Amino acid sequence: MYVCNLVVFLCCAVLTVGLTEGRLRRTRRGACEYGTYQHEGNTCCLCPTGYQVIKDCTDKNETNCERCKDGTYMDHPNSEYKCQPCKVCDSNANMDTKERCSPFYNTVCWCKENFYCDKRDECKACYSCDMCEELGVKQQCTKTNNTVCHDAKEPVHPQSTSTGTIVAFVVLLILLAGVGAVVFWLWRKHKLCFKEKQSVLNHEEDLPLKDLDLNPHLSEIADVLGWKTMKRVAHHSGISKTGIEEHELNHRNDVKEQTFALLQAWSQRQGLHGAYPALIKTLRHMNERRKADEIQKIIEKEAIALP
Repeated sequence: MYVCNLVVFLCCAVLTVGLTEGRLRRTRRGACEYGTYQHEGNTCCLCPTGYQVIKDCTDKNETNCERCKDGTYMDHPNSEYKCQPCKVCDSNANMDTKERCSPFYNTVCWCKENFYCDKRDECKACYSCDMCEELGVKQQCTKTNNTVCHDAKEPVHPQSTSTGTIVAFVVLLILLAGVGAVVFWLWRKHKLCFKEKQSVLNHEEDLPLKDLDLNPHLSEIADVLGWKTMKRVAHHSGISKTGIEEHELNHRNDVKEQTFALLQAWSQRQGLHGAYPALIKTLRHMNERRKADEIQKIIEKEAIALP
């Protein structure tokens, strides 16, 4: 009796352990993230996307998965022992690669420029887009649709520029015209003012100059002229280069004395009553108007002050 009870107890224990282990396996495999498949009476977990089965599950081990190798892919959870080979875009069929193959998805091909295929994923080759030479294009060709030409009965309208572009172009033309008008007006005004000013200057220059004596003012005039301008005046009036250099050598390192001496010699050469008009005219001829005006003020101011 004791032996029978022991046998019954052991059988129950083994059965309980087996049922418990089976429940654990079912519980563990019931939690498979990507689903399950059956293999030799066992419920195995599927391999995830991008992987293939290396070894099926057993009572004790889970499914063994391996990542797809280069040039192959698997785009869904699976129980396959081999990943699928990647598609190659056939350039001879006018196709280019849009997206390269990866372990998780196949190569994506699309048509080359000016070619199309309207079969979506079933495209094996792309075809040249139609040219609407006579009827005109109604809808441009795309990679998935052929060119749509105008029907022979439809009026063909030239492709029009967008309204916004036309408006912008017109506004730009108006602005350019306005700017051009302003510039032209300013130019004309400046030109007229310049002519009037030049006319006044010419009129002033044409007025006869008084015969005034420069001698009392030679020192001031020399300061206004400076050595370089005085040399030009002397050269313009016919004094030789040697004569100019003589005054320069006689007063070395004293530019003011050089200028004064040369001006004095030049004044004597012009004469008492001819030096003043000659100096002013020479300076104006040399475009030294500012200095001419300044000297004229010095001389004529003194002349007005005299009784």
